[in-house]
Amino acid sequence: MAKSKVFILYTGGTFGMQALDSAKSGLRPGSWDQILQYMPAVNKSPYFDHFKNVSFNFAALDPVVDSSDISTDTWKSISETIEAHYNDHDGFVVIHGTDTMAYTASALSFVFQGLSKPIILTGSQLPVFHPRTDAITNLSNAIYIAAYKSFDLIKVPEVCICFNDDILRGNRAVKSSTLDFEGFSSPNFRNLGHLEQDILINKNLLLEDGLQLDMKTGFSRKVVNVTIFPGYDPSVLLKLVTDRQIEGVVLKTFGAGNLPHSDKWTELVRACEENGVLILATTQCQNGSIDLGKYKSSEVLMSDHVIPGFDITSEAALTKLMWVIGNYPFDERAAVLASNLRGEISLA
Repeated sequence: MAKSKVFILYTGGTFGMQALDSAKSGLRPGSWDQILQYMPAVNKSPYFDHFKNVSFNFAALDPVVDSSDISTDTWKSISETIEAHYNDHDGFVVIHGTDTMAYTASALSFVFQGLSKPIILTGSQLPVFHPRTDAITNLSNAIYIAAYKSFDLIKVPEVCICFNDDILRGNRAVKSSTLDFEGFSSPNFRNLGHLEQDILINKNLLLEDGLQLDMKTGFSRKVVNVTIFPGYDPSVLLKLVTDRQIEGVVLKTFGAGNLPHSDKWTELVRACEENGVLILATTQCQNGSIDLGKYKSSEVLMSDHVIPGFDITSEAALTKLMWVIGNYPFDERAAVLASNLRGEISLA
């Protein structure tokens, strides 16, 4: 059986949460040393003899954070930590809070161009210290995918989320439950695999191995995420555009790209054209795709400065827009946004 070397990065989140002060205090991230005592998968317990052919290295963010505090700086730190250990390891596991895991998985998928190794995000709905925790199972499953050589598994050269026996493409995943152990789903794309008694990986869905790793870690914060609702007035958004406070908008439209009838939308699109602002048009529906021009109420968005997001998730749309603006000059952004970069959209 082949040997595998896996790097585990602990960032915080529910996985390591504990009540530090009293039984009634709010949950806070515990330290990696405290967590390690509860994880036979990686502390060389005889119970987990299956991992005898896997060697581990560990690191933790300093400080570890609640996932609601994840920022673009955190994404850069995670990326640079993985890059520093990339050549020496076969796969990577990132332990992350569930609230923003889909955002981080999407962001990392864009950062790591030419990826040829698994980067697996996982976490839990209950802390590892809880007697009914799902943390140990989720981590063990993630290790199997990262240490594929040791278990004669198909390599998954992607940024993925491994959660409750599901392997999901990271930029296709959404958090779908705060209660269910199956906390994540992939509404517009099939699971990359399933971890039941047998591990099934859908090889035909996987991205091809990258030839050369190339990282772009820039992310712009000059973006907004706008959900349209009945009676929405775009005047505030228009002011942000004309004042040049933003460079990009994720516009979550009704249905296939529809907006309320108002001349203000025409004014907004023209202002975007004049001020170098791009709109990434998406649908509010979890299932389905944007289709600009299908209905008259979407015709106002037929502009070179409005890019259809097709069936992209909300999390991937926002991180993709931030990443594109953070790494490309304006005259290249629209083309990159419209492209299927890491399997995040279906063009047909």
